[in-house]
Amino acid sequence: MNYIKDPVLGDYYLVIDDLNYSAYITITPDSGIKYDSCIGHFSNLGMALKKISEHQVRQKSYTSLKEYIIELKNIYNDYKKHFLQ
Repeated sequence: MNYIKDPVLGDYYLVIDDLNYSAYITITPDSGIKYDSCIGHFSNLGMALKKISEHQVRQKSYTSLKEYIIELKNIYNDYKKHFLQ
């Protein structure tokens, strides 16, 4: 297995093996003891980055659906710019 831990991803990172890309987030609860949580397994890098974007957007509240969609697109486009082009 290989890891991709990039500052652009923040607390998220990818684990790559022969079959898929697994997306994880490192969580630090109030206890201060960090742990890793898997948010999914994907067949390609683009799908893994899309899921990380969706997970990241869900971490806060929004006042409208439009604001949510704009934020989601901004995050995913930023990831695409850094990793897929």
